[in-house]
Amino acid sequence: MSNTTGLLLRLWSLLLISAILSAGASAAQTPQPHIAKTILLNGRIYTLDSRQPWAEAVAISGGKILAVGSVKDVSSYRDSSTKVIDLGGRLVLPGFTDCHIHFMDGSLGLTQVILNGATTVAEIQKRVKEYAAAHPKETWITGMGWTYPTFAPSALPDKKFLDEVVSDRPVYLVAFDGHSSWANSKALATAGIKRDTPDPANGKIVRDNNGEATGALQEAAGDLVAKFLPKPSHEERLSALRLGMHEANKFGARGTSHSVSTSRTFWILRN
Repeated sequence: MSNTTGLLLRLWSLLLISAILSAGASAAQTPQPHIAKTILLNGRIYTLDSRQPWAEAVAISGGKILAVGSVKDVSSYRDSSTKVIDLGGRLVLPGFTDCHIHFMDGSLGLTQVILNGATTVAEIQKRVKEYAAAHPKETWITGMGWTYPTFAPSALPDKKFLDEVVSDRPVYLVAFDGHSSWANSKALATAGIKRDTPDPANGKIVRDNNGEATGALQEAAGDLVAKFLPKPSHEERLSALRLGMHEANKFGARGTSHSVSTSRTFWILRN
């Protein structure tokens, strides 16, 4: 065998050994499956994937889903540091986007009198009275969430119910749908609403048989009072938005299409 042939054989041998060693090292260095920070087990997990609409476990880490499938499928993502939550058959849904919500107003509403779930006049009065007592320095008492069936058969509230619990300050409460509002006598007086005050365009001041305003204001009539409300500061709006985002996340809402806004709200959301 010539020297040249021997040299080539030795060279090929070295290359072959190098390739084998490289392959072995590569195999040894193959990354192991990511370890999940949290694993949810034994649930009814709706995936919205037609190929696998339901699963029983999901592995999560760093705000990302690592795996979805059976308990066995996600077991490789678990170690001693993984937090494991047994869902006990509970339903898990992907986060959703609310396509119509007044997020700024709703967020501010969480800092005011919350009337959601109050189905009697007595319960509303209790919440308004407690809020007023807890916030003696607030010049206006505001809130939202009352519903029309509470005031059956008329379906509309009366100022006397608010006057009975708060008479020293104006009170202004918006209905759950945002299309009606409710004011006490102090708020009506502050807005200058009298017997001869005309209804605004696209609005109605509800009146009794004597022509006196009852405190119920429909649609644009609410603006007659709302324009006198104290304007929230930048810090108050920002704090309310954070509270609103936290509340939305609790119910699975991960995003929203914000309806009816101002440039101020836009910049607060952007920043």
